[in-house]
Amino acid sequence: MARRSRIVIVDDEVDSVAAHAEYLSDLGHDVLVVPSTAELDILLARDTIDLVILDLNMPGERGLDALRRLGKTCPILILSAQADYYERVVGLELGADDFVSKPVDPRELAARVLGVLQRYGRVERELIAFERTTVDLTAACLMREDEAPQRLSPGEILLVRAFVGHPNVLLSREKLIELAPGESHDVDTKAIDNRIARLRAKLDTESIVTVRGRGYMFVPSGDAHQR
Repeated sequence: MARRSRIVIVDDEVDSVAAHAEYLSDLGHDVLVVPSTAELDILLARDTIDLVILDLNMPGERGLDALRRLGKTCPILILSAQADYYERVVGLELGADDFVSKPVDPRELAARVLGVLQRYGRVERELIAFERTTVDLTAACLMREDEAPQRLSPGEILLVRAFVGHPNVLLSREKLIELAPGESHDVDTKAIDNRIARLRAKLDTESIVTVRGRGYMFVPSGDAHQR
């Protein structure tokens, strides 16, 4: 399995970016949220960071000052509210790799994050090929020949990871709920049956097998594999 990308979100309003951090984590990234560039410096000194998502308007060292100082230490995506045209241009001139305005849909942010990571070779494609479809776990999308990619939800990606990570292993409904909690936090066993039925239809696969009364099993066919 591909290495998880390490992402740090620097924002003094930690609660405001919690949903973004959770969404990116669900897509397979390791995400930390810190409230200042001082704490970012500590992380950069002790570990390799694949991407910094940086707010511009913070107490202490401001985002543009941090950009000037950090230079090209690591890829940087600016995520900021009420940034004017000047700040956008200066931010990009100082080395930011992308600029996103708040509020932003988590899916758009995830797409921008993936674009920057790919540009720097900081992410490996995680592709799962089924009989007639391919799941890109990295981009959280479903691909069919001659069709546009279809976005998969974090819950669907977690289910695919649960099955692919346990080939030919019987997984009870309770275990699947543990491995892939529903986005609505519905832990009813009937709900997991419905989720799996919808996923199986989307993937157009017979590799996810129902074991009556016991749970489900992923049985890779000759065409269902990870690469």
